Amino acid sequence: MSRCAKGILQLAVSLAFVTLTASAQKPRGLPDRPSLPDGADRNDPWAYYRVGRSALEKDPEKAADAFFWAARLNPIWAEAYYGRRTALLLRDPRKLTRYFNGDKGVIRETMGIDSLYAYALTLNPFLGPQLDHMILNAVIQEISRQTANRTGQSPNEIAYMVQRYLSDGPPEWRAMVAYGDGMYPQALSLYAKAVEHSKHKGGLLAERGRLFYQMGQHDSALTNLNQALVEMRKEDKKDLVFFYESKALLESRIGMIQHVKGDKAAAREAFGRALQEDLSYFPAHVQLAYLGLEAGDAETVIGEMNLAVDIKPDDPGLRYQYGYALGTLNKLKEAEIQLKKAIELDSDFAAPHLVLGEVYQATQRRPEALKEYETFLALCSAKDPRRDEATELAAVLSSSK
Repeated sequence: MSRCAKGILQLAVSLAFVTLTASAQKPRGLPDRPSLPDGADRNDPWAYYRVGRSALEKDPEKAADAFFWAARLNPIWAEAYYGRRTALLLRDPRKLTRYFNGDKGVIRETMGIDSLYAYALTLNPFLGPQLDHMILNAVIQEISRQTANRTGQSPNEIAYMVQRYLSDGPPEWRAMVAYGDGMYPQALSLYAKAVEHSKHKGGLLAERGRLFYQMGQHDSALTNLNQALVEMRKEDKKDLVFFYESKALLESRIGMIQHVKGDKAAAREAFGRALQEDLSYFPAHVQLAYLGLEAGDAETVIGEMNLAVDIKPDDPGLRYQYGYALGTLNKLKEAEIQLKKAIELDSDFAAPHLVLGEVYQATQRRPEALKEYETFLALCSAKDPRRDEATELAAVLSSSK
């Protein structure tokens, strides 16, 4: 048996122990993991996401727990937070209807839930509204039930009439439905009609901009987002404003589009404007750090990421990104601090263990590196593209004991 083969055998034995230990421990205060279909990978966030999607309509509590674990396993995945927000809103159809109708008391009461969507948009500012149709359907069903209770009519007949009204109703409603159904050209056309007749054009233009970006039409996206900012500044008021209608978010979208187009100076200016709009908007600091990383500017990376973690210190994904960036810059001691913090904040997050193992290996701490590689392999999904690399690294270290 070769030294590498012996290393793989030793790795398999130790990995089995690490896996059993990791699966036996669950941090306090977390919801239980929902059961998965036979053969599903308990380390795969997609497995929990699929459970969440399938349970949303009939069992939103189960869906909320499933989305929680999808985010726990991958805390930089926007869709998992958006899914949990949707599930939590669907738990109480009466309150959801009042929320949908703009009841300010309910809106304030559900800010904690809505913050999940706000956070999802910090991870992916162009996240689409793929689940919003479920909220709309739940509202229709609840309004139909309430109306039926008052009038004695059939709730199904009322729901059908409401759906008919919406199918022929205001273009912004039809645009939202078309967007959620993936009918992008139709949604663009309907949003354009809505803009023509609306007094509050900013949000509609912002949606057109987001949609154009998802279709790969970056210039049109920029045009609509800039127009949205102009309209929003005209309408500035002290009323309650949803995060996803914020000017900081729109500036961040503009910055990301400029980055994709290769205009880094314009991107930097847009992220700076985002911070002028909202000093607490930490994603702009992260994007400025990325620009610094591309330029090999360690001072900018460290300065911007320090500002980001000062704003959101208990974010495991942010700590991981900071540690990864520091490792790329060969700031290994500083990277170790951030990666350990990420692990402390989310012990189910596999990725920091791999990078921390690389940091340990680069600083000649081979036993510590092996332990981190083994932990990564115990926590990551079977389909993780970095699994083969980690297996090979661990086998080499194990064979050289």
